[in-house]
Amino acid sequence: MGTALSDERREDVWEALSDAFIDNEVHYEFIARRLVGVPVAEVKEIFFTEVAPYCGQNLLTVIPPIWAGFDRQRLVENIRAMQARGRRCLLARWRMRYSIAFCRIHFRGIWAQIEAELGKKMAAPYAAHPPNG
Repeated sequence: MGTALSDERREDVWEALSDAFIDNEVHYEFIARRLVGVPVAEVKEIFFTEVAPYCGQNLLTVIPPIWAGFDRQRLVENIRAMQARGRRCLLARWRMRYSIAFCRIHFRGIWAQIEAELGKKMAAPYAAHPPNG
């Protein structure tokens, strides 16, 4: 996990990425816009190790209960609680590793959409103002 992000910015990233797990039309461009300035590798790590293990459950149910968006306060509290359990308990740590491995496989398509939009956002300044060569 990266340590360069402040807690508040990390929570902003959690909130942005959580929008990929709603049972509704997902606006990947809007998610990417909220992630500008955070290194893609760090966003990817946060996506698979912090957000997907918690939020992914919403898409794995028959009738997903969250369709309009995750409540930021509950999202932050639950991800922090999940992380704390992993630090305290060996079984929880193993469960978390399994969950992360599952998420890396099952939600790779969602990540690919986010990554593509992030790529567009990063390339946009260069398209408007190409570097002098």
